Amino acid sequence: METLKILLVTMLPLLAGACRSIGCQEKPDPPSPEPLPVVTQDSTLWRSVLRFEGPFPVTRTDIFIYRQDGLKDMTDYLRTEGASAELCLSDSLPKTIAVAANARGTFNTAGLKHFDSLGGIVCRLADEDPAAPLMSGIFSFIPGRDTVYSLTPLLCTVELISVTNHFDGDVLAENPRVWLENVNSQAALFKEQGFTVVDPFNSKRVRLPCDIGLYTQYPGIKLYCYPNDLPNPTTGNPATEFVLQCEIAGETRTYRRTLHPLFRGETVLLDVEIHP
Repeated sequence: METLKILLVTMLPLLAGACRSIGCQEKPDPPSPEPLPVVTQDSTLWRSVLRFEGPFPVTRTDIFIYRQDGLKDMTDYLRTEGASAELCLSDSLPKTIAVAANARGTFNTAGLKHFDSLGGIVCRLADEDPAAPLMSGIFSFIPGRDTVYSLTPLLCTVELISVTNHFDGDVLAENPRVWLENVNSQAALFKEQGFTVVDPFNSKRVRLPCDIGLYTQYPGIKLYCYPNDLPNPTTGNPATEFVLQCEIAGETRTYRRTLHPLFRGETVLLDVEIHP
């Protein structure tokens, strides 16, 4: 009996091993859990596409974005090429945007941190490009909306459409030339009205293509100036004038046309008649 007990005891480990490898299936370990996806919040959720149009091409825009409450601080600034811009803002609160188009220099954004400081941006007529003049506008803006904005030029255009000579016979108006007097040389970019003349000067003289005889001429000459729109011109704030000068029978004659008031971005079309 003692021998039998020894055999039974020594066989138990063998039977346990046989169970694992032959007749039994071991339950596999549970798989590791899949990692949870990382969710990131896009801080530029409020996207807007802004388009700008005006009477002249838009080659570049500077966009200043201000809060509408409190001190009206600047929240964002963007310079972009062309007539459109994409804004990506972190909130959908209404904003005020000030847009300057076709500026060839750079702005001191540190000095424009508050909305009221925009009134300090003053431009010079001598720096203007008549093919793509400065334009601007101030608008209310809701982030997340695509919007088209119309910009207004600061520059005024005076176009000479026609010149008619009313002298009898074949008397010629010889060597005709035109220019502007009391031209405003400076203006605030974001101002809408109330322009006074600063450092007035006379523009360069432009000669017409030929003498004026029996037939009306249509020269289409364009002269440029800044606005001058106060209601009552004075010695200190003179009215801007269009001048045509020519020689008739050896005598110099001068014809004037007062251009007042001249509003921001205005185009004045002139038909001039030369009388004895």
